[in-house]
Amino acid sequence: MKRLFFYILIIITGFASCTKDKGNYSYHVPPMPVVTNLDTVYNAVIGDTLFIQPTVTISDKSHVLGYQWRVSAGAGNADLIAYGPSLRFIFGLAAARYPAQLTVIDSTNGMKYFFPFIVQGITVYSTGTLILSNDAGVSKLSFALPNGTVQPDIYKTINGTDLPPNAQQIVGLYNQFISGGTLFNYWVLCSQGSNPGVEFDPNTLGFVRTLKDNFFSTPTTMTPGFFTNNPSNGTMTGVLNGQIWAGAYQTSPYSPIYDQFSVPASGNYQLIPQAIFNPTFPYFLGYEANKKQVVAFTNFGAPAYIGTGYIDTVSNPSFDLTNVGLTMLDFEQINSNNCYMFGRAANDSVYELKFGAAFLGIIQLSPLYKRAFPRQDLITADTKWASSPVEIFFFSTGAAVYEYNPTNASVKQLTTDFGGKTITMLKASADGNTLMVGINGSILFLDVSTGKYGDIIRRIDNIPGSPVDLYQRGN
Repeated sequence: MKRLFFYILIIITGFASCTKDKGNYSYHVPPMPVVTNLDTVYNAVIGDTLFIQPTVTISDKSHVLGYQWRVSAGAGNADLIAYGPSLRFIFGLAAARYPAQLTVIDSTNGMKYFFPFIVQGITVYSTGTLILSNDAGVSKLSFALPNGTVQPDIYKTINGTDLPPNAQQIVGLYNQFISGGTLFNYWVLCSQGSNPGVEFDPNTLGFVRTLKDNFFSTPTTMTPGFFTNNPSNGTMTGVLNGQIWAGAYQTSPYSPIYDQFSVPASGNYQLIPQAIFNPTFPYFLGYEANKKQVVAFTNFGAPAYIGTGYIDTVSNPSFDLTNVGLTMLDFEQINSNNCYMFGRAANDSVYELKFGAAFLGIIQLSPLYKRAFPRQDLITADTKWASSPVEIFFFSTGAAVYEYNPTNASVKQLTTDFGGKTITMLKASADGNTLMVGINGSILFLDVSTGKYGDIIRRIDNIPGSPVDLYQRGN
């Protein structure tokens, strides 16, 4: 009973103390500084002064504010720290993205307020168009500034030497998850020479290394096909010597061995220079040049050849993916789904083939149709091909460009007059609304959006020789 009485007394006392608490608390939210005129990204030209002067206000004028700026300079470099209401310094870091922060300190109460932003280091080559051309067999690299000014043969001007002969492709490497997807480097790949490739810095265009330097064990011969950037890790993947090669990514992207080639995907196969590299699903597709069949590779960390070990989900008597029997002219996938092949038969007839591709634990290919191309007379050995994400194709014949719609098999010539000059390059924009056409000395940007048939949007002239590829850079 004594224990029970003791517990009751505690409860009553606690209740009494609660009833006496009238909730008369006095709490004042401190005034917060308001920052305006502070952008989310600042472009800083290397060697120039970066000046940032935001406006900072606070409602209670009795509060004294202090300011600290920090620009994170990356591994191995000391962060830039400055004080005061504005930031002014000569930007001497490399051309990359740097996290930065303004800290506003209320010295009256010690409160700190953080305002993050980005400093993007840039050079004159950070925005514009890099153009690769062949001038009487000599590979030349030029750069077109946004104002239209062209710096011709800029690679030789900067590095004092020519590129390998017979240029065929520019590859820009970037990792979509690192530094906002800014470029790591460029590669120029060529079809001739004992060392047919060069890597160079995207911000200075200065030489980095040759293709031979990019192997752990260099092959005795090197014949590059076409390569692409793997955006998930910023390495090259493509066809070389008829085999699939992929750059090493299992170390830091800033390591000297990052993106180097080890060994190709092993197997008994010989691919045409063009292959399908799917960035969404873990598979690649190629066309075997000798057996004239579609072959596949899994890509779980590294490409592995499985040949015809895919599932053919459709019994289509019109064509057999394992026995296509054509000399391939164009081989590509649209929107990570439908694949198209344009090829020439032994009797010189040109055919169009379409098949679907999917990955559901295993590679599944679905033959859809095989039919004669509607304009056999327009396809030549020099025909260039390009495609849009809505499954519209463009191809060239001499000095003319045609649009081909597989849905209704219609072929229409673009209205653009190329002055009788042979088409040497076709490249469609990512949205498919712009077609870039190379002719000797120039690149024309054409409007091919819905209902448009080649109105000239702009052009780049004063290019040495005939363009074969370009890379448009915006960061």
